[in-house]
Amino acid sequence: MGFDVAFPPSRSARFLERLNRFVVLAETGAGKLRLHLPNTGRLRWLRPGTALRFLPRKGGRTAGRVLLAREGDVWVLLDSSWAEAALPRLVERWGWSWLGAQPRLEGHRLDGLILDETGEKRFLEMKSATHVEAGRACFPDAPSTRARAHLKLLAERQGVLVFAVLRGDARGFAPCPADPAFAAALASALAAGLRARAVRVRVKKAGLVWGEELPIYC
Repeated sequence: MGFDVAFPPSRSARFLERLNRFVVLAETGAGKLRLHLPNTGRLRWLRPGTALRFLPRKGGRTAGRVLLAREGDVWVLLDSSWAEAALPRLVERWGWSWLGAQPRLEGHRLDGLILDETGEKRFLEMKSATHVEAGRACFPDAPSTRARAHLKLLAERQGVLVFAVLRGDARGFAPCPADPAFAAALASALAAGLRARAVRVRVKKAGLVWGEELPIYC
């Protein structure tokens, strides 16, 4: 299977508890390990016994970095940096050109700068969704002033907002009820012409592939 991004070799573990926003305790065949969690979402579905895949490392305060977690029949990508690395492949499929990563705009760093089908430069931001309920992925799963600020910038500059659904079992996307201000702002921005697209990611142990676009419900 060809991947849009391949992962390095990972190791298996079982989630035990979340020690803080950035560190989890996990069980492996070699004992208990502290692992860095590169996802600050609430992740309510992450329960004791959940299967994990992590990238080991030597030195530092943790023994590795969580890559994937298993919920039901699917792997969920918890390290969105891999999806960000695959963004050029996605925008090229849409007929756009990737100009560069991490452009700065009014004190904020966004995920990309693209050239659209008309030759217009546009800022692009990706937001990751890892929570699915009743078939719909959602973002953000906690109130996010940063997400609202990015949305405002994109709406003002006619940018592009991509919701990356980092699991393969969603059939649609909607803003989470946890942040009604973001939901209202998104609805207004879409009505005013903001380009927003939701894309489901097929996640395997060895890598990810951009999959189907999903409807956005507001």
